[in-house]
Amino acid sequence: MWDKLKLLFSAQKRKNLMDTDFLDPKQKTILIIDDDVPQHDKSSGSKRLFELIKILKTLNLNVIFLPNDGVAIEPYYSDLKNLNVEILLSNPNRNLMLKKLDFLLPFIDYAWISRPSLNKKFQQKIKKNRATRVIFDTVDLHFVRILRQAETEKNEKQKLNGLKTKKNELKLAKCANATVTVTEIEKNILSSENIKNVFVIPNIHEPKYQRNPKDFEQRNGLLFIGGYKHEPNIDAVKWLINDIMPLVWQRLGKIPVYLLGSHPPKEVTDLANDLVFVPGYLENVGGYFENCRLFAAPLRYGAGMKGKIGQSLEYNLPIVTTDIGAEGMDLTDGENILIANETKQFANKIINLYQDPLLWNNIKNNASNAISEYSVEVVKSKLSGLFEYLDQKEL
Repeated sequence: MWDKLKLLFSAQKRKNLMDTDFLDPKQKTILIIDDDVPQHDKSSGSKRLFELIKILKTLNLNVIFLPNDGVAIEPYYSDLKNLNVEILLSNPNRNLMLKKLDFLLPFIDYAWISRPSLNKKFQQKIKKNRATRVIFDTVDLHFVRILRQAETEKNEKQKLNGLKTKKNELKLAKCANATVTVTEIEKNILSSENIKNVFVIPNIHEPKYQRNPKDFEQRNGLLFIGGYKHEPNIDAVKWLINDIMPLVWQRLGKIPVYLLGSHPPKEVTDLANDLVFVPGYLENVGGYFENCRLFAAPLRYGAGMKGKIGQSLEYNLPIVTTDIGAEGMDLTDGENILIANETKQFANKIINLYQDPLLWNNIKNNASNAISEYSVEVVKSKLSGLFEYLDQKEL
């Protein structure tokens, strides 16, 4: 009698904990873990993940999403639910969310975990189910970005932090069944550190249709976009406004600059004046890409593939950036982009592009070809290759 009661209680507890009717038994299941539900119009990493989730659904996978903060941020929570994604929330508390995860572990074929901090937190928990293949999505190699920042700022403390991060990231990559980078460059960096099973899954970019595209003469102003929780973007706009643009304004006069992006801190909003506009988060930024004459991204450090560059290419908006900004996208200076790494050189590239309709049109016309490797179909094929490898791999 007691045994029957215990079984009944256990079954009821499981039922209360999680209804698994959303799992189609004919499909494999992937768990995705990130910091929060992807706020796809606020950061490049979130945009990439949201697009990847859409592709995963077309690959006939059950998708479970666990935001580490456990919060149903709208409208992004509803965006995922509309894709038929099951979301684990800290409702009413985080412990229940983690119990739900424990209950679901036997059903999970793949676990896609973003960033080093979340892999450190969740990898071993997920590996309790030995049949689950763990995918470490680096998003960008954090140690590369930190070491580049340390070099730019001549900061020895930051350098030590970068070396510590490198040790951690390499360890996590070795423990995962597969590691994902966004560029071939970062894959090669990991390969040189004897990390195997690395796959390149880049950002997704498709050309934007423009009903009445404006020509060179109809456009005015410079554009930058980036989430300001990401320190390289803060450094970039400060360099742009404080050092580069005074040289440009001296030659070309009163050209407006629009610094778009979410969460601008005081050091960014303080840059605003009668020529510099810092509107903060905007739901629709398409008009800026369609009306500005060029995009400027003076990124001095960073890693991975820069979503802002891909977004500008989607709109065929000519770009001036650095080697860091153009990294990993097979872009060619003078063909589909302009590249400069020093203040005067960067200012001169802006001045030349802003005044020369022939150069401007040449760069513009080559832009759409530059993102052909980042289409939905190409990335879908890369994801299929990743899962085929994991399915064949012995655990």
